[in-house]
Amino acid sequence: MVVLAIIGLAAAVAVPAIEGGLDTREVNRAARQLRAMMHFLSTEAVASGKDRRLRIKPTENRIETDDGSRWVVLTERAQFERVLGGAVAGDGTVDILFYPNGSSSGADVIVASRRDRFGNRRRLVLDPLTCGVRVEDES
Repeated sequence: MVVLAIIGLAAAVAVPAIEGGLDTREVNRAARQLRAMMHFLSTEAVASGKDRRLRIKPTENRIETDDGSRWVVLTERAQFERVLGGAVAGDGTVDILFYPNGSSSGADVIVASRRDRFGNRRRLVLDPLTCGVRVEDES
């Protein structure tokens, strides 16, 4: 009986720690996916000589390219908390533009955990001149 009590106590302590680790992993994953999509579109704009557009849909928790060829839906553990920069549509969709000269409209995006929005956040800052993306821990 004592052994079962110890196992129960260990499980009660371990499960929240595992859940927090999963949230961190998914927020980091979402930040990496967004950064990769920004880099891809910047490169594509320069290579093709045409403007490219990253569409962020916070209400759908989704990012996609202007031609729909690449898209990512964030898991239920991560969400777009704030998107600044770019062109905002009436439905809350934000379009970030990438230009053939290697610049962009710039952006400041915060990806956060749904369960712990203030303790688990990543901020991505897209430089408008160089298209470099800086990822910061905003926790």
